[in-house]
Amino acid sequence: MTATPLSMTEVADHPLEDAKWVIQIHIMAMYLPSLISGWFIRVVGIPRMMGLGLLAYLGCVALAFSGISFHHYLFALILLGVGWNFLFVGGTTLLPQGYRDEERFRVQGLNDLMVFGSQATAALSAGAVLAAFDWNGLLLIAIPFLVLHGVLMAVWLMSRPQNRGRHPA
Repeated sequence: MTATPLSMTEVADHPLEDAKWVIQIHIMAMYLPSLISGWFIRVVGIPRMMGLGLLAYLGCVALAFSGISFHHYLFALILLGVGWNFLFVGGTTLLPQGYRDEERFRVQGLNDLMVFGSQATAALSAGAVLAAFDWNGLLLIAIPFLVLHGVLMAVWLMSRPQNRGRHPA
C-alpha cells in the first residue's frame, strides 16, 4: 500500500489527486468489510474467509502486474484491502482458539506486536524497495510470502482434528 502513491506519481505519472483517491478507497476496502465480518465468518467459516483473503491478495498481485493505469492501481488496492481484512479478522478470530484463557492476553499482545511491527517495517522500507526493484520487482517480492501463506494454511487445514484419520476415497 505505501509504495502505491510513489509508484503512481513517480513511475506511472498519475496526478497526486489520483493516488489520494486510490489510497482512500483502499482504506475503506480494509475496514468496511468489518461491518459484516462476524456474520461472514458464521456463514462461510474461518478457513474459507482466510482462503478468500489469500485469493484477494493473489488477485491484487496479478492485477497490479497487468498494468499501471489508474484502474489497475485502484482495483488492485481494493483487492489488497479486502484481502487484508479477511485475513486479519479471520486470523485474530482463530488465534484465541489455540490457547488457554490465562494465555490469551499474552498471545494477543505478541500477535499484535508481530503484525503491526511487520507492517511498520514494510511501510518504512517501501520507498527503498520500490527504488531498488521497481514496481514489478516489489510485486515479485510478495509472491513467495503468498505461497508460504498458502502452504501454511494447507498444513493447518490438514492437521485440524476433523481432518485427522480421513483418507481420500
